[in-house]
Amino acid sequence: MKKLNYLLLFVFASLLFACSSEDEKPKLMEKNVTIEVEMGGGYSDYLVTFSVHSMLSGTSTFVAPVLGEPSDLDWTQVVEQGNTYTLTFEPESPSLLVESSTPIHSLGLVFNAVHLGGETDDSFQPLSAEVRVLTNGSVFKEFSYEALAPGETSVPLAEEISVK
Repeated sequence: MKKLNYLLLFVFASLLFACSSEDEKPKLMEKNVTIEVEMGGGYSDYLVTFSVHSMLSGTSTFVAPVLGEPSDLDWTQVVEQGNTYTLTFEPESPSLLVESSTPIHSLGLVFNAVHLGGETDDSFQPLSAEVRVLTNGSVFKEFSYEALAPGETSVPLAEEISVK
């Protein structure tokens, strides 16, 4: 009987320590995020659309992205209620840089390019792009984009990213 009491005491103590009275929520990793886009090929022959959405910190706080490069451009469309920032432009330089204004744990991005039209010759090169997502200065994710030939329907690069 004494052994049974010790066994019951051990089981009860194990359950007591295993159960927590606090609601433990998983902690979200929040980091400073930078998105770098490097374009190649005939990028100046394209209309580029780049969109950032759902930059979140905490449980549901929207974070605004900051357009760093090219510095002479502003967001073409901003939907603050949906936390969506879109830039549509004809690139004059091959780089695009966007940063989160505060540390975040998730975001979405869309990159697309449509040929502006006109004649092309044998030397024409379609736009290509490397999209890098950096967290606290280190590369976290990388994506490649290839524009389709002029006249074909473009296929956007669309990604949802959770920071880890």
